[in-house]
Amino acid sequence: MRTLLLALVAWLVVGIASNAQTTDPNIMRAEQAFQWLLTDQADSIYMHMADQVKSMVTADQLRGVITQTEAMGGKYQSHSEWEVQDIMGQKAYVTIATFERLQLGTLIVFDGVGNMLGINMVPADMVKKK
Repeated sequence: MRTLLLALVAWLVVGIASNAQTTDPNIMRAEQAFQWLLTDQADSIYMHMADQVKSMVTADQLRGVITQTEAMGGKYQSHSEWEVQDIMGQKAYVTIATFERLQLGTLIVFDGVGNMLGINMVPADMVKKK
């Protein structure tokens, strides 16, 4: 009986932890923003940015990011599952994008209502957990 109870508690803890990851709405937002980046939908990215960011960047400045990246690193192949990392005190949503000759970490930060505060691509080593 005790073993069954411990197994049930362990199952609940794992279920709660994995459910927290999948129900975080910013993970879905990050995936959508990444897909917009891949398909060069700069207007969609711009529309979902926080107002303070919109005052610093235009939609045109967001165009062609993947095209430029593919010119350096080869064709985009895939990306890893999203992780939540604390980067310089900010909750960042991170994935590793794999190109033919390059891996880049993609970081997306959101404000409290789900608007993007930033979307950056950095060397993968900067965000890979050691």
